[in-house]
Formats: sequence, structure tokens, C-alpha cells
Amino acid sequence: MLRTPKSVPAAVAVLGGGACMAAGLVMGAGAASAEALSPMPVGDSQFGYLATHTITERAADLQLPEFIASIPVPEEYKLANLAMAARFDIAVDEALASPGGCVQVVIDPAPVGGGAFSYGFFAVEGKYCQP
Repeated sequence: MLRTPKSVPAAVAVLGGGACMAAGLVMGAGAASAEALSPMPVGDSQFGYLATHTITERAADLQLPEFIASIPVPEEYKLANLAMAARFDIAVDEALASPGGCVQVVIDPAPVGGGAFSYGFFAVEGKYCQP
């Protein structure tokens, strides 16, 4: 269920950190996995969400990265917002490349680099996901 062509510019997928602003929340740099693996460990001060395979498929169908990219933000946050959308898009694609795969979101409410919080999107192999 890979989605092509991408409507989120591929160039922003390689952008580094920076602040992202979405729905009024400032976020630090995020990460996306390169392939579906086991779930990432979630620290005591972090929050984690492991989507089901069905929710991951629904996220792909709803084109959430395009929604994230379209959120109106101040110009200085636009590239970072596009990068966040691209990282999410990569994680969804990689998760769905694994039969039964899903996406994990990890949020750190107290990032070392400052900001309101930092986040990561990770593709998780199907054997670790609920249907």
C-alpha cells in the first residue's frame, strides 16, 4: 500500500532538526526510521503510541502528511513543518512495506535541546503490531 507520487516534497525528508510548529505547538527535531523494526524504547519521561496496522493504513488513506504540510504556520516554521510531514510519510510507507506493520510515535515533553517537545516517527515490523 505504498503511496506514490509523494505530494510532500522529497527534498524536505533530508532536512535536519529545527523547530516545527503544528497546531500551535512548537516541536523539536523528529526522526523517522529507515525500515520497519521492533518498537523503539520509550523513556520514563516520554510518551509513546503504537498505532494498530488498521490505523496506520487509515493514516495512509487520509494523507496525513499532506494535512500536516498544509497547516498554516509562520514562514520561519514552514520548512520544518514540511520536514515533519515528510518524516511521518516515510515512517508510514516503511511500516506498510512490512506485512501488518504499524507506526510508533514517541514524544519527549522535555527535550534536551529546548522547545516544547520533540518527537519521532518509527516504522514497526508487523509481528509487533496489533491488527
